[in-house]
Amino acid sequence: MTAEAMPPHGGLVRHHYGGPEPRADWLPPQDLDAEQSVLGAMLLSAAAIDEVVEVMDPADHYRPAHETIHRAIREMHDGAQPVDPVTLAHHLDERGDLSRIGGASYLHTLVQAVPTVANAGYYAEIVRDKAERRRLIETGHRLASLAADPGMGTEDVRAAVLAEARELEARPAAAEDPTADKPAPPSNPLYDPLPGLRRPHRPGPTPHPDVFCGWIGETVAQLDATTEADPIAVLVNLLSAAGAVIGRGPHLMVGNDRHPCLIWALTIGPTSSGRKGSATSTARRVLAEALPDFFGPDHTPRGLNSGEGLIEYVKDDQGETAKPASLDKRLWVVESEYAVTMARGRREGSSLPGVLRQAWDGDSLGSMVRESLKATDPHIAILGHITPEEFRAKMQGSEMAGGTYNRFLPIFCHRNLVLPGARGASPELVANLAAGWRTVLADAARVEEVGFSPDAWALYCDEVYPALSDDSAGGVIAQFTARAAPYVQRVAMVYALCDHTDTIAEQHMRAAWHLLNYARASALHLLGDVSGDPKVDKLAAAVRAAGADGLTADQVRKLFKNTLKAERDRLIAALLDLPGYIRTQRPSGGRPATVLAYIG
Repeated sequence: MTAEAMPPHGGLVRHHYGGPEPRADWLPPQDLDAEQSVLGAMLLSAAAIDEVVEVMDPADHYRPAHETIHRAIREMHDGAQPVDPVTLAHHLDERGDLSRIGGASYLHTLVQAVPTVANAGYYAEIVRDKAERRRLIETGHRLASLAADPGMGTEDVRAAVLAEARELEARPAAAEDPTADKPAPPSNPLYDPLPGLRRPHRPGPTPHPDVFCGWIGETVAQLDATTEADPIAVLVNLLSAAGAVIGRGPHLMVGNDRHPCLIWALTIGPTSSGRKGSATSTARRVLAEALPDFFGPDHTPRGLNSGEGLIEYVKDDQGETAKPASLDKRLWVVESEYAVTMARGRREGSSLPGVLRQAWDGDSLGSMVRESLKATDPHIAILGHITPEEFRAKMQGSEMAGGTYNRFLPIFCHRNLVLPGARGASPELVANLAAGWRTVLADAARVEEVGFSPDAWALYCDEVYPALSDDSAGGVIAQFTARAAPYVQRVAMVYALCDHTDTIAEQHMRAAWHLLNYARASALHLLGDVSGDPKVDKLAAAVRAAGADGLTADQVRKLFKNTLKAERDRLIAALLDLPGYIRTQRPSGGRPATVLAYIG
């Protein structure tokens, strides 16, 4: 993969701005010769590295491959490692980045491109100046788009302009010391309020930023500014689709069970503001560009009518008229009306729930009705869209007890940006990301058993497994997340495979853990009756209804009048074991009041 094929950096929209489209022949300010000269000088001289660090930041590069190289050079230099094209190529290869920056040959091209190492600081000043101009242009486009939006009030536009002006005034000028302390980046940049961004109110939980790790997280970040879809929904679409494409070769053993990289998810959001379809189309557009043969009707069917219908699609058939899916049994099934599928599964005598359970396990499929209908070694991932109302209505006790739907990760999603003039990702961005995914998925498919790094395994054993195996709460939520412990390993496996490695690292395990926690928080937010204990559910509903003010001890006492303090203490302790509920203190006229609150 060449350096020209690299996607833009997630923190700065380099090729696509909101508002009016730029001329087709227009490019933002840049000097690629200066960028190559900076990197070439750094590869030739440790002194040049120190000089460049004093002048510019890695994110100042226009070409994302150059930023990746710059950061890697600084990491090696800070670790007292020798830096040259050979050692850097080895370092990038270990991280899975070498093919993304254009290969080892491109590093030698950089060395040949630098006119003289002595001018490294001057080249860096050129790169920094171009980056500052791009940021100013981005600010101007953002403000112009806000001012042109008929849904924005004049005072809101004025406030946004003033906020941008204050930020520009506080930003160090090009001539100032670039080593001065900079404000810490937002803790959750894909969700935190930022100047110039319109984020609707989010009624449910927010994912932890660590879920957006590695190549999958980088892809989500690159696409974020081009869609109103929830980043977490785009993420699970990529995880599910990638697992389907990779196939059944890569696997891990959980006890004596073989787990393939199959991720099933339900994206759950309102019809008007969930943007569930937008999340799927955003992920699919990139992956279909990478692998058009897979993302056609043969491997991405719709309409789960029955268990026999699913088996029919991947049935054993060696005849000349066999469907492609009969030979290559990978499927990514996207159901935009999953409530209909759930209703079909509830019909008396339906084979669909049983076949789905077999498919999630990666087992061969068979029909009790038609003994001749068999599918050996299928690999089927499913992603469904459903509204919160449908989700609550369909989650009946019999379905939960059967274990069909606790194989799906429930993912609450909500519109994350207001982009009235959005036209989606630019063709260049899609092509760049697709080139990276083509390499990622081809490499992943060649892996067999996936292992764990010592740090990842220690994290799983010491923290993840005890937390996800605790079913003391009981009730619907515990049933819905009953497979959380093995599922977190599946998710971590897909994260790792998409980072060009057959070993799950600590960051992959942590990302998967946070995703499973988000799925549990989503179920908690959507289902309401969470504990299986009516009294705890009553207390939870009262705390949520109290909003930001929380529920005081006196209000709890009135809620459970004629109940002893020991029983109230038990209910409070059970509530605090549920995710999203906290005990805090609220200032009052005298002694601070202790309150129970829900933070989502």
